[in-house]
Amino acid sequence: MERTLFRQIKSLTRHTKLATLPPMKLKWLKLQHFRNYDDLELQLDAPLTALVGLNAQGKTNLLESIAFLTLGKSFRAGKALETLKWDRPHGRIRACIERKGKEMQLEVFLQRSPEIKKVKKQSKWTTPKNFLGSLRAVLFTPDHLGLITGNPQARRQYLDRLLVQVDKDYIEALTNYQRILNHRNALLKRIQLGRAQEWELDLWDARLGEEALKIWKKREVFLDFLKHDLEKKYISIAGKGKQLTLQTHLNKDRFEERLIAHRSNDVQTGTTSLGPHRDDFTLFLDDKELSESGSRGEQRSAVLVLKIAELKYIEEQTGEKPLLLLDDVFSELDEKRQKKLGELLGHYQCILTTTSLDHVKGLKQAKVYWVKEGALQG
Repeated sequence: MERTLFRQIKSLTRHTKLATLPPMKLKWLKLQHFRNYDDLELQLDAPLTALVGLNAQGKTNLLESIAFLTLGKSFRAGKALETLKWDRPHGRIRACIERKGKEMQLEVFLQRSPEIKKVKKQSKWTTPKNFLGSLRAVLFTPDHLGLITGNPQARRQYLDRLLVQVDKDYIEALTNYQRILNHRNALLKRIQLGRAQEWELDLWDARLGEEALKIWKKREVFLDFLKHDLEKKYISIAGKGKQLTLQTHLNKDRFEERLIAHRSNDVQTGTTSLGPHRDDFTLFLDDKELSESGSRGEQRSAVLVLKIAELKYIEEQTGEKPLLLLDDVFSELDEKRQKKLGELLGHYQCILTTTSLDHVKGLKQAKVYWVKEGALQG
């Protein structure tokens, strides 16, 4: 892990374009009744902010709140209201960001009853489509090993969470597709019960196909970007002469024709068996599926390739450097590489968590906060 992370970040500094891109800055964060925080105000004026504390004190909760502002939802909870402090009727996440010299304020508002989740931009309520992309961040946690070993949903989320940050058209297509998919599935269940006819699927299939093609077009652009020099990217991280390749499973050929062919099966199951909601991709190392035959170190190296791709793709698409959120990645680094890592992380505004002050004491320009039971001390 130590050598892997060191090489990964070192490789980022070899591109001259990196140094010229303006960074996106998070200036302050305010939480009200979010997870274990009642009222928190956190100034983020340092290039590197380290959140230090024991487990289950609220460090990852802070990263979650920042990621919430990038995604419009939690990366940990199935429902947004699960992040609301259990005994409170409502809560907020507020932040001020700076992009290309201009400040912007963002807010997520949550209410328990009636259930409400609303977003605000520059003090005005707005739509999720207009809100997403206001703040961009790349998050790396130990759980991301599931990108290799987990189910296809984890890999679809990886694609969606990246693309909604950089492409408004993708947000719209994904939203429309999910709405149409829900209608089609509901109609399948009515057909199953004899309350509707199969020909009624024609309209929904055509509309589903339109939005599916838009999603596949956007996903293919990124996946082609990811495939480019994939072997070199892996070797630069792992230091091993093994060939990393990517196989995609988008199932887009003759989509509407195949939807019709699968209608009987879909009616029996009450669900749609084809489409972007079934997409997946597989990583292979020397022609062997990485999830089955790769060592934990090899799988971790591949995850880092995916996270680098996120950083680079956001930079290429937007001309700005995103925030870098690191959840407990220093636990296996020695002091020398902790110091070197601190120098290299200067290319991004970075917010990281760790369980030990020893992991960050050699980092320059680091602002350290101790986190204990939902309280911070600088």
